[in-house]
Amino acid sequence: MEHIAAFMLLVGCTGDVSVCKEIPVPVPAYESVQECQQNLSLQIRLSGAADRKVFGACKAVTEDVFERSASLDWSVSKDGQLAIRFEGEEPNLVASR
Repeated sequence: MEHIAAFMLLVGCTGDVSVCKEIPVPVPAYESVQECQQNLSLQIRLSGAADRKVFGACKAVTEDVFERSASLDWSVSKDGQLAIRFEGEEPNLVASR
């Protein structure tokens, strides 16, 4: 079993960022945040989203997240920052547009 240390999240939004939704990615889990970030720009371009703005982020994942049922929360600020976090975790983000 491979070790998963990061995952990718893409979100598509309307032009004014008032309505956003998750965009499925073919490979959401990565062995490192660096590997995820290297693939992030390509996945944003290939997303095929009709949304006016697409945001992406890679999130480091600890092993305990996979051992328990955790919920993922995300938000996009008006200035285009995608913030992602697991339930009970302090905010952490790495965003790209």
